[in-house]
Parts: sequence; C-alpha cells; structure tokens
Amino acid sequence: MKKRLNEKVLERGDVILTTSDARISKLIRATTISPISHAMLYVDHCSVIDATGDGVHSANTQRLFFEQHNAVFALRFEGGLDPASAIKICNYVRERIGSEYATWEASRAWQGLGKKGTPKQFCSRLVAQAYAANGFNLVKNTDFCTPRKLLKSAKLVEVADATVHVTDEEYRAWQTHPSGLDLMRQSTNHILNGARKIDKSIQHLSDVDKLVLEHSEHDETILQLYVESGFLHVWKTDHEINPWHYDAQLMEDVGRRNPYGVRWYCESTLSEEPRTDNRYVTNAKVYQHYQSMRPRKTIMMLMAFYQMLAEQHARRLDIAEDWLKRHP
Repeated sequence: MKKRLNEKVLERGDVILTTSDARISKLIRATTISPISHAMLYVDHCSVIDATGDGVHSANTQRLFFEQHNAVFALRFEGGLDPASAIKICNYVRERIGSEYATWEASRAWQGLGKKGTPKQFCSRLVAQAYAANGFNLVKNTDFCTPRKLLKSAKLVEVADATVHVTDEEYRAWQTHPSGLDLMRQSTNHILNGARKIDKSIQHLSDVDKLVLEHSEHDETILQLYVESGFLHVWKTDHEINPWHYDAQLMEDVGRRNPYGVRWYCESTLSEEPRTDNRYVTNAKVYQHYQSMRPRKTIMMLMAFYQMLAEQHARRLDIAEDWLKRHP
C-alpha cells in the first residue's frame, strides 16, 4: 500500500517536502543529513509545482505516490498566509514554468556553497524564492538553500494528516489514467527548446513573449512552435477525462452515484479562483495589452487562447455553483 498527499487539508502556498528510494534522493539525504530530498509548492486544488531534471512544471497530487516508509511533510507559513499573498507566491512559480534545472547550482547548495544564483531553478530554490519575492524569508540564502533548510525553517509549521493511504486498486487505476499535465510538460518543453535555439538565455514562456515582442522576425517561428507542440489543445484532456465538469446533466448523474465526491469537487472549484480575477483573465488582458503595443500573430493567438480558457473556467464555476444550489 502506498500513500499520497491529502488535498483536503492542504492550502495554497503550503510547502511540500518529500523523498523517494531513488539513488539521487538517497545521495541528497546523505549529503544534507536530512530525511527529505525534494521540495514542492502546493499551488491549487490537487496541484503542485516543482523543479526537477525536466525543469519547472506542474504535477497532479493525486498522481504522486509515495512508499509508506518515505518521509512526506506539508509545511505552512506560521500563522497562515493571507489569500492575496498566497496567490502571489503561487503566481511566482507559475511564471517560471519551463525554466531549466540548475544541476550544478543544486549540487553546490547541497554542499553548503554558493552565493548568487542564475535564473535556472532547483526545487528548494524555487520555493524559497517564491516566498522571498513576496516578503517572506524562509531561509537566509534563497538562491542556495536545501530542502533540509526549509524543513528546519522557524517560519514554517507542520500540517497534520498531510497524507492518506492509497489502495493497490486506486494506484493501478491511476497508471492508465491520461494526464493533461504530462502533455502540458511536453508541449511547454517543445516550445522552449525551440525558442532556445534562437536565444539560449530563454528560461520560461514569458521570455518567449519578450523574444516575439522585441524581434518580429521570429514571430512565425514561435507561432509554429506553439501550433506543433499541442500546447493549444491540452485543455481538451480534462473534457475527455471529466466531461461532467462542463455538463450539468452529467454532473447530476455522477452526483447520484457519488454525492460526497461531487460536493467536494464543487466546493473546491469555487474556492480556487473567481470568474473575473483569475490567471486566465489576467493572461488574456496582458496579451491584449501586448497586441495593442506591438501586434504579432503569436500574441494574437495567445490572447484568444486565454480568453477561451477564461470562458471554460467560468463555465466550470457556473455548473459547480448550480449543483450546490440544487443540493444544499
């Protein structure tokens, strides 16, 4: 039997510290004299963002399984974060999705070395910098901290009941479950790897925006990278896996079989982000501003893309709210 994170007790901005039986994890634990080897940030309902060898990306907590003997900690800023600060901290790591992994710098952190870091990321640096950028210093050196230093931070307190047991049946079921986040990781890396052939200093998608805005001659190339990557179609995965999120009658059918699960989904969804002030709306407005200043095909496409995602998000909220009203 395995275990996974308990999303019912987690809050946006929580620091998740874990370990595994992998060789690199054992090396990190031995080097830092610590029970943990990896750090993540809980950014939303069942979602974390972390930095691994594949770069900075999102992961679904329902797919992150740990052996019973593996240490897992959920830590929360002492006294709790106000909602605005929690959102800003999470937005910091979202904006760095796709950043390359700082292998050499991570090794220096484990050895207690390093002063000034590069824009590349490793797990504990990403978490510490997200907090520090918003006025919360968890450790002395945010550029070269380790998971152990986050674990020992006087600013963080442990969250109780951070994990739940997973049956063998549930574990096997998730192995064949399609993942939109895996597709997003692949498509994002495809775009960034292509853009880095033009400018090797590029780390994340906002750097790609800057490239397009400042160099119109690369507009067509970047547009094609987006199209061929599949980035613009990843959102369809949730429609295929969970069509009831977007259809009132389907939600009613699922609710008859699993009323507690649907209620939890609806309440969690409504607590995530509002209709008019969420990341999709914000991104659409940013690209609209860019387009008004320097028209580009890529920017126009992304503006329309995020407007569509904002509409899909509003639809999910409407259906969830309607179900709760009908099932008080």
